[in-house]
Amino acid sequence: MNYIKEMNAFYDWLELNELSPSAINLWYALMHINNKAGWIETFTVAESVLCVKTGLTDRTLRKVRNELKQKNRIDFVSRKGGKAPIYKLISFFSTENISAPIISTEINSAVSVTGSVIDSVTDDVTGSSTLNKLNETKLNKTNISTATRVNYFDEYMLCFSGQPNPIQIQEINSFIDQDGLNEEVICASFKKAAEAGAKYPYARSILNSWAKKGIKTIQDVENEQNIHEQRKQQQRQKPRRGTVPIRTEKLPDWFDEEQHKPEKPKQPSDDISRKRAELNETLMKLKTGG
Repeated sequence: MNYIKEMNAFYDWLELNELSPSAINLWYALMHINNKAGWIETFTVAESVLCVKTGLTDRTLRKVRNELKQKNRIDFVSRKGGKAPIYKLISFFSTENISAPIISTEINSAVSVTGSVIDSVTDDVTGSSTLNKLNETKLNKTNISTATRVNYFDEYMLCFSGQPNPIQIQEINSFIDQDGLNEEVICASFKKAAEAGAKYPYARSILNSWAKKGIKTIQDVENEQNIHEQRKQQQRQKPRRGTVPIRTEKLPDWFDEEQHKPEKPKQPSDDISRKRAELNETLMKLKTGG
């Protein structure tokens, strides 16, 4: 199952088929879980886990789960004894859109192991077994590639505490498919938005800016960040607008020497000398009595 193709097919399917927002949310959650499981045919997941991932109540979860089954988008089997239900996602690209009934996870696992043993034993006898193994290897590589590609889904949930809606996923896929941005670049925009306390629209504006600048790899992002820091440093060093830098002139050496010369003692003025002489003369007359 190809994650991106299934998503795009789901958007097209929604244009002609009505589905509640809660059911859409559950379908995304199941796709996400099955992707992390490696796209196995059937898988189990507890209702409590789905409630946490979707934000739905137990009652609503069961209701929209039946809605998805009626729309032929999933199949599931409830189990007794507190066991988690068994789910199966129905691919848009399956040759038989009506899926076979789910038997059990244990039986499917046993069949898978038995098939592997038979292939390994008859590998040296028939050439068809070798061809089957090559096809299985190609399928496994496709699954690994697909699983690697949807890392942004995990990062989105981590940064924004929720799942992206269909429009947001379509935008993100467009950044990847049309603009050529790597998954790491998508995740980096989510992290920057989360660090700024913002949501997905902030990350989208970052992605638009990077796409215009031709930024496609995480190395391009780091280079852009370094250039941005250099520009900020240059702006700090420039004088602010409206301020005139103070011009300083280098003064000659003799100016500093003149400033530090000791001051010459001031000579008493003629007026002070005259008054002092008159005072002395008066004192002499008083002493002589006359």
